[in-house]
Amino acid sequence: MKNYYFPVFDTGQLKTSEILDLCEKLFPVYCYNRENVDKEFPLPKKTTLRWFKANIEADEEHKNKSADGLEKEGIVGITLRERLLLELNYYSFTGKHLDIDNITLCAGSRDSDGGVPVVDWRGGRLQVDWYGYVGAGDDLRVREAVSNPFDLNLLPLKDKWIEQGEKEGWISEGKVIK
Repeated sequence: MKNYYFPVFDTGQLKTSEILDLCEKLFPVYCYNRENVDKEFPLPKKTTLRWFKANIEADEEHKNKSADGLEKEGIVGITLRERLLLELNYYSFTGKHLDIDNITLCAGSRDSDGGVPVVDWRGGRLQVDWYGYVGAGDDLRVREAVSNPFDLNLLPLKDKWIEQGEKEGWISEGKVIK
């Protein structure tokens, strides 16, 4: 069976709060502790490109696993920023949302108290909440990061991403417009 993947490209040009603002231009958003998201989830130090299985729901094989347990297993999970960018991208292309029946545990992120962000589509809005790092549940799942699932040059993908952003008006001259 062939696997398909979603690319998530984070240039670090937008603060986490600005990514949430972009989401709010397209659909309703609730974010617990929103006033502190930039402090808790700052810009990445460098541009990142990571891949996640192209599933509507987070990875089923990781249900009932806590962020602490995933870390002990060596599983690298999606960050809050990546999950928000993934939602924006998916919605822009499909007009639909991710995690309708389950919740993505953003195990690649922790706040200053050790809490782990969780994201899902519930009650007609994108929900961003926090969960304990040892908490697990049947509906709580991580999206496992894959560095490069393909043996190919990724530059053409970056060019297509920039081209799409310029067409949609959120990138100009290769830079994200705020």
